[in-house]
Amino acid sequence: MDCGTAVTVTFIVHASKGEDVATTFRLSAAVAIAKGRTFAADGWDVFITDPDGRRYYPSEFEKLLSFGAAVQS
Repeated sequence: MDCGTAVTVTFIVHASKGEDVATTFRLSAAVAIAKGRTFAADGWDVFITDPDGRRYYPSEFEKLLSFGAAVQS
């Protein structure tokens, strides 16, 4: 991989509440966590999918910050 090539990392925030479903795409773990926390605070069931397809639920959101740091270094 060329060191000058930017790598796009996408985090997907999945949320549901009753029959409502929302999916948003974020390029930053921190922004995905903020969005996920907002959904959770509003009573939505939420999880975030990392670029490798792993799911993180609100109690695990902090783990995504270390993932983001590893990608940026």
